Amino acid sequence: MNILATRLGRLAFPALFFCATISTCFGQGTPLTPGTVVTGQCTGHASEPGCVLPNLFGPTGLTLFSNPVFPHYAHFIGAAQTTLNQTVSSAIATQLAVLPIISPSSGFTYKYDSATGAFERTTSSFGPIYTERAETIGRGKFSFGVSYQRFRFQNLDGIDLKKIPAVFSHVPDTGPNGAPQTYEADVISTQNSIDLKMDQTMLYGTVGITDRIDFSVAIPLVSVNMNAASAATIIRVSGPTFTIPGAGTVVGNPHSFNASGSLFNIFSSSGSASGLGDVTFRGKANIYQNDTLRVAVAVDVRAPTGDARQLLGSGSTGIKPFVAISGRKRVSPHINLGYQWNSASILGGDVTGTKVGEDSTGTVVIQNGPAVKANLPKQFFYSIGVDAGVTKNFTIVADYLGQSLFDAPRVFQSSFVTQNIPGGTGALTLPTVTGGRDNVGLNSGAVGFKYNLFKRLLLTGDILFRLDNKGLRQDITPLVALSWAFGQ
Repeated sequence: MNILATRLGRLAFPALFFCATISTCFGQGTPLTPGTVVTGQCTGHASEPGCVLPNLFGPTGLTLFSNPVFPHYAHFIGAAQTTLNQTVSSAIATQLAVLPIISPSSGFTYKYDSATGAFERTTSSFGPIYTERAETIGRGKFSFGVSYQRFRFQNLDGIDLKKIPAVFSHVPDTGPNGAPQTYEADVISTQNSIDLKMDQTMLYGTVGITDRIDFSVAIPLVSVNMNAASAATIIRVSGPTFTIPGAGTVVGNPHSFNASGSLFNIFSSSGSASGLGDVTFRGKANIYQNDTLRVAVAVDVRAPTGDARQLLGSGSTGIKPFVAISGRKRVSPHINLGYQWNSASILGGDVTGTKVGEDSTGTVVIQNGPAVKANLPKQFFYSIGVDAGVTKNFTIVADYLGQSLFDAPRVFQSSFVTQNIPGGTGALTLPTVTGGRDNVGLNSGAVGFKYNLFKRLLLTGDILFRLDNKGLRQDITPLVALSWAFGQ
């Protein structure tokens, strides 16, 4: 007789009279024993933002109290768990990978006039904010700036992050010889809240290599705070009692959160981190110019310098070639068109590296390994707008920013219909979410200004606002920046 049967024997439970071994009576369900060590990529890192969701219900997921009268492995799983643990994390990583950043190019652009022996400004406005313009800063010129952006994410694919419903179902086929049992119809209905805050300070600079080529770098310093909470309710769809297979003995439904039989519990998890984000390098070359128009080609390379498990970076390398077209008048239109490739990231796959299951004898098996990587979505992006030099010292800017993501993680509102078990609750329709992948378009608008405080010091202010409910978004993203151009 195995250890579990011995423990039941001490309880002198009548059903043992009909059972040769506990595996015959109760099937494959074996509870985690006290002191079981669970390791994985998030073990010991629960306070890191990337591990907040995987650890919301504990390292082994949503596992209930092991009832001593009817012990079994009451582990609840389902699409909702994958959606919360992986799809949401992947959506966060995607946002980090495609987040529009302030153009590092200087507001002051120059060219050398050989006739006068001096540098002269080439534009009447200070240029766009989120869009790159075709003008280069000028040979030997240098600019430096610092910007701040505040992110308070509110929606994920139109779903309020503070009100995410999710239903968890019982692991199947836990009866004798892998037979299904009526208690497996029980579900746990949860209402989940995710509070994700991010503050990004960007240091950026541009240097003119020649009159037609310049090089820029953007270095983000990121602070992330993430809190998650789940109000969980056990719904005993199978009814208040359960008949033991082969014994005919009726016992109370074993599913509860604690020894007192509570059907409600609140789970919570939180984490925070600060540090270096993903550094972006930009090279730009002017390939055509006349009195009214300039065209440049450019490429961004995003390095995975931010710790992905702490949500400081996307965890992937990004390469983004694009073309920039801009006018040279006081009112100047500007256009960017390009494509971005992103490599694999642990946030696009499974950050935990931990798998929980059972072997053929019913023993709980916890498999540990490296985090699983998956590619983040590629994107085609485009922006169009205008910058207008209202006065010599003041420029206003308006932009439309479009992004088409391919095979992007999505979260969809759905419903879960429970089984109709005689003597139980009957069929219930419960709200939940499911995850998937799809091509999706993100559309945003931006309005802002640039003001020359004195000499070559520019103050920039901007409001980025969403035009749809797709992806991980917030209604308004404020930006403020100061930049200084060196040289004359």
